[in-house]
Amino acid sequence: MSLIQLIIDLILLAWLTILTILYLIRRQFNIKIVKNKKLTKAKRYIVFYVITEGRVNGIDIEKGIRNSVKELLGSMWLDIANPKVILYRDDTQEGIISTNRVGYKTVLASLPFVKEINGNKILIVPRRTTGSLKRAKRIIGLK
Repeated sequence: MSLIQLIIDLILLAWLTILTILYLIRRQFNIKIVKNKKLTKAKRYIVFYVITEGRVNGIDIEKGIRNSVKELLGSMWLDIANPKVILYRDDTQEGIISTNRVGYKTVLASLPFVKEINGNKILIVPRRTTGSLKRAKRIIGLK
């Protein structure tokens, strides 16, 4: 039994030594592993409109969306999705939410949970999800 344990210990020691050497070589030559840029920079834009009794502004809508994502799936998914209202038109009560490819379904799922902002009952209705800001602006009637 002790011979088997000795062999396992030697194999683990050799494996950890090899990994340490490879790590130090990579740091010495300052080799950077290129990540897939498509995954890190992929944005999704959710075009929405608001049905409400009164007037609300974009900052309050963003706070409400962030609170609903946090309540629905927790602060970890809030950090992953990172929803931001980048454009909101007060006259037509339409806007654009910016999020990433991983978290856009989370944001869409949490929109019905925003029910009240500043004492006004509110309903945020998503119109369309798109991958470019130019197309999202075109949908709400800008440019």
